[in-house]
Amino acid sequence: MSRRRDGFTLLELMIVIFLIVLITGVFVGSIGTGFGVHIRNSARSLAAELEYVSQRAVTTGHTQRFVMDLDHQVFRVEMQVPPPDEVDPNNLPTHAEGLSLAPPIDQHQFVPVDTSLGQWRALDDADEVTIREVRLGTEKRSEGVVAVGFSIDGSTDPAEIWLRDSTGFDVRVRLVAFTGEIHIEEPPREP
Repeated sequence: MSRRRDGFTLLELMIVIFLIVLITGVFVGSIGTGFGVHIRNSARSLAAELEYVSQRAVTTGHTQRFVMDLDHQVFRVEMQVPPPDEVDPNNLPTHAEGLSLAPPIDQHQFVPVDTSLGQWRALDDADEVTIREVRLGTEKRSEGVVAVGFSIDGSTDPAEIWLRDSTGFDVRVRLVAFTGEIHIEEPPREP
């Protein structure tokens, strides 16, 4: 006499649940690293930082710059120290021949801002994401110290900051000259 079997045994159900958990774990793990989550987060964080530096230049009335040490993968914010007044009204020449019409020599000095922004810091996901390259106008730099300036009128140097994650995925943070706009762009991946 044969027994009719309805449903699954407890062992069969446990095996199916285990397989579902295993497959889900593998899929979620690949989403976290394979689709650029870390680099997008770093790009958004960097863009927010650059936007803050731009606003800081406008509100303080002092030129700011975002300095990146590409060799050590760290950055900080510096502020321009206004030059001392060089014209002493009591010591003006008595004759026009004594006036110098040469443009002033650029003697601007920058110092780190006195907040935590002035300390050298790394990207949020520095173990996964690096600053690959900085382009200032037509100049490309992948090593050394590079600075992007922010004027008191809200404009910025034309710059591109290229980030790369551990899988080779690139994202560009682009600063538009004059308007100060900041864009995050993902170039198409090569097949």
